Amino acid sequence: MNKLLLIVGILFILGCQSGNKEKENSDGTPIDTPLLVEKKVHIKGMHCDMCEASIEKGINELEGIEYVEASWNDSTTVVKYDESVTSMADIEKVIEKRGYSVKKTENN
Repeated sequence: MNKLLLIVGILFILGCQSGNKEKENSDGTPIDTPLLVEKKVHIKGMHCDMCEASIEKGINELEGIEYVEASWNDSTTVVKYDESVTSMADIEKVIEKRGYSVKKTENN
């Protein structure tokens, strides 16, 4: 009986471990891992805290946004997002829809 329990226990452990292996993309990243990217966007037209709040609210409405923080003091917004779900173009459209414009830099 003890041998049977030992065998069942070993099979259970091996079965659990094989289910934990993650499948990988061709670049070696796990398939289910979000492709998070962090970008700093320079924005024209922010003048106050309400401008920051408007931009943050608009960007946060997009799917795949992990983090957003706007600052009117230096006219920037830092956005961390899942590149497989949304794009920088989508983020720029939201900003422009709210009445601001994105300053083009070498990063965007």
